[in-house]
Amino acid sequence: MTFLQPIALLGLLFALAPFIIHLLNLLRHRTVPWAATRFLFQARKSSSRLSKLKRWLTLLLRVLALAALALMIARPMTGGDSLFSLSNGSPEVLVLVLDRSASMETTTEKDSQTKRQKALEAFQSFARPWTESRLVVLDSALEAPFIIDRADSIKDEALQRFFGPTDTAADLPGTLSKTLEWLEETGVGTAEILVASDMQSSNWELERNANVMEKINRTLSEKKDFWKLSFFTMADPPPYNLSLSVDQINRMPNKVEPVLNLRKKGQGKERVRLSTQTNGKSDILEVKLESQSVLWRPVFDLKNEPDEGWISITCPDDFCQYDNICYLTYGSTEPPQVGVRASNPRTSLILRSASQSQQGDLADSLPLSGFGEKDVLSRKILVHQGEINSDVEKVLEEFVVKGGRLVLFPSETKSSNISKLFSWDPLEEKQKDEFFLVNNWREDSGILANSSDGNRLPLDRLEIKRRRTPKQGETLAYYSDGKPFISSLTLGQGVIYAFSTLPIDSWSSMSNGYVIVPAIQRLIEESSSANSFVQSWFCGEKESKETTLFEPIGDTKDNVPYLHAGIYKINGRLTAINRPKSENDTLFLKVEQILGKLPDISSRILEDESSSGSIDRSEVWSLFLTLCLFLLLGEAFLGQPATVPKKKASSINA
Repeated sequence: MTFLQPIALLGLLFALAPFIIHLLNLLRHRTVPWAATRFLFQARKSSSRLSKLKRWLTLLLRVLALAALALMIARPMTGGDSLFSLSNGSPEVLVLVLDRSASMETTTEKDSQTKRQKALEAFQSFARPWTESRLVVLDSALEAPFIIDRADSIKDEALQRFFGPTDTAADLPGTLSKTLEWLEETGVGTAEILVASDMQSSNWELERNANVMEKINRTLSEKKDFWKLSFFTMADPPPYNLSLSVDQINRMPNKVEPVLNLRKKGQGKERVRLSTQTNGKSDILEVKLESQSVLWRPVFDLKNEPDEGWISITCPDDFCQYDNICYLTYGSTEPPQVGVRASNPRTSLILRSASQSQQGDLADSLPLSGFGEKDVLSRKILVHQGEINSDVEKVLEEFVVKGGRLVLFPSETKSSNISKLFSWDPLEEKQKDEFFLVNNWREDSGILANSSDGNRLPLDRLEIKRRRTPKQGETLAYYSDGKPFISSLTLGQGVIYAFSTLPIDSWSSMSNGYVIVPAIQRLIEESSSANSFVQSWFCGEKESKETTLFEPIGDTKDNVPYLHAGIYKINGRLTAINRPKSENDTLFLKVEQILGKLPDISSRILEDESSSGSIDRSEVWSLFLTLCLFLLLGEAFLGQPATVPKKKASSINA
């Protein structure tokens, strides 16, 4: 027998209180012989033995009653098959930790049910043997306990907001941790916890959540006799899937050119027809899939469309419906004005050419002296090369904080720049016929991403003789020695991009334009898309969760921004809400990888929906409560005074 509140067993010491009080009362009296009562005591001697036995029995019942009360408060546990158990061994609570991420809407060739639907059926089978247990569901989208009266309630259409499909990502370690916290706060004695997930790697992120997994392991090891953990996994990949996501949106006069990422898994058609809607008007586009991953740049003509609007793009049906559609919004815009300020005249000409407009006009040249706020007004992009003094630093910092994009190139001096805004390491040079080489960079997104036809930017062909590597920011491309070729730093609402070399022959071969031109032009395209009346969020993020006043647009009338992707009007602004990009992750974990992070507990893996097992533990505090009441009733009965029998009156004959 074990106890949930073992500290209450100290109350057994107080059970001796009646016996101690009885002994103290005996010490208060002295026996003094007295002749007048001597013969009286002898007369009552025969009846005192029975009275003494009653007193000792009363004392014993009081001690046992207090001991039973202490044991009841300690909440004793015993096996479900024990003679002392008053229940059938059911745990106090059954908890379903439900993965409601978008990837749980995947189906297979053999079964048209989604993984989420299978998880709900598995919980029904899991709960069937334990009819006395409370049922609670904590899902990854809402992360709040939802108590249900019956297991089949999870299929109720009226409760789809709590158990239905979503377009969100998931944080399963966080959800499981909140589950354990709720069990502790509510004082649950025994619990069966069923985690139902497709084991998508991005929804667990075991390395990032290492501290959370340690906390879960510690809590469950302390409760190992009372809280049991089980996993119902559905990691089977679909036989074929085509996913679609938006990388960026390029807004130009009378048209929109989004950059879409198409990923194919498995064997399927090479040419795919996609359905589109532009402000509710339907159309068909065709794309050729020459590889497993394609960056596609369709063109949407907006000549007869309003200045602000929305577009949806839908793939054909496959085994993963959740990733077949994406949404975007556009607003009225003008080409951004780009300003270039460079201390080297040759560098200035090259940077102005790389930043030219679609009409072929070179970017504006900004003065080296007298540079101030008037030179950056109405600009969205600044390109700067050279030293940054305190006055220039103040202007550039304010420009970035307000949402501008600043592209920095180092000065030609050998020493480090002394600037609080950004700084570089000292100048490094290679000997003749030796070069610094770039060998790793982000190809999937950003200013160095592959082109729309899938071709890589030739960064690995650059011949760099001189460099000054940036000290701050996130590295976007690396040299072969691990130092940054280019980095980015978010500051306020804007971004700083810092190159490590100059586009002139004495420094590098970057003047050929194969790298610097597409990088800067992509910044111009991104800036063209910025508009104060449209916005784009990911489903399940903080902004969508805090949204209370919204109007769904198109075919999303019953959707809510926090749970469902779609087009909404939020606070007067058109908003495109898409599923998080992490849900495109094709890597799935094995349950053994998760159990490896929980070394101190023994978890179970359910292979089919009917699998279940008994926790084989039950509380028996009610037994000791009943025993305490019977003992107190017995003590009260023995304490009753003896009744004196009435003598019958003798009859007198008249």
